[in-house]
Amino acid sequence: MSTKEKKHLLIVEDDESVAEGLAEILTGYEYDVLCTDNGEGAMEQLRFGRVDLIILDICLGEENGFDLCRKIRKRWNTPIIFLTALSNEIEIVRGFHAGGDDYITKPFRMQELLVRIQALLRRSANVQNSLKRSGELIYDGKRQILYNAQGKMDLTGTELKIVRLLMEQWPRILTREEMFLGVWDHSGMYVEENTLNVNISRLRDKLGKSNGINYIETVRGTGYRWAVPVTDEEGHDR
Repeated sequence: MSTKEKKHLLIVEDDESVAEGLAEILTGYEYDVLCTDNGEGAMEQLRFGRVDLIILDICLGEENGFDLCRKIRKRWNTPIIFLTALSNEIEIVRGFHAGGDDYITKPFRMQELLVRIQALLRRSANVQNSLKRSGELIYDGKRQILYNAQGKMDLTGTELKIVRLLMEQWPRILTREEMFLGVWDHSGMYVEENTLNVNISRLRDKLGKSNGINYIETVRGTGYRWAVPVTDEEGHDR
């Protein structure tokens, strides 16, 4: 990583020895690491600093990591890895539903955490470098915003993930399994079947149509596809 710009990681952990040890190791891998032991410090860093990825402990005393994650997700889409001693399925599901991207349980293998960090940073960079157009819609991957002719659209985080995934894969048909994994990642196995249907239906209503065509097409027995041609930033077909 020495020839590349350093990525900035924020560790939110109220156990000082764990935070300092983790920060020391990650700094050795040429990450720029900051630590805080509470939600207020995390929000301040997000408002005024640069944060490329957050490692968030679930047990933070008065404010738990789930609540802090939900608060962060109202304003930012920064990748979040939950760091937790809670390994039961219910807690894992709560983490994903709160807006987390991944989790790792204590005690953990450092190499596994490094691989997960690298994967999330790589995925985030791919999203941030994209600007896609389709009909009257423009998806700005850097800001993670969808625009129509009237301006910025009011979409949920899940709806934006669906738009991004389908636009990136145009004109492919994505199976329901691919949709679950692409939108909810590892937590897709825990999401109810009807959740995807509800999100797609609500999203169709918000997107409207392009020349009488729904942006999202249901392919019976298979899955979904983006139905309106997608072009890249330069306006050429992908």
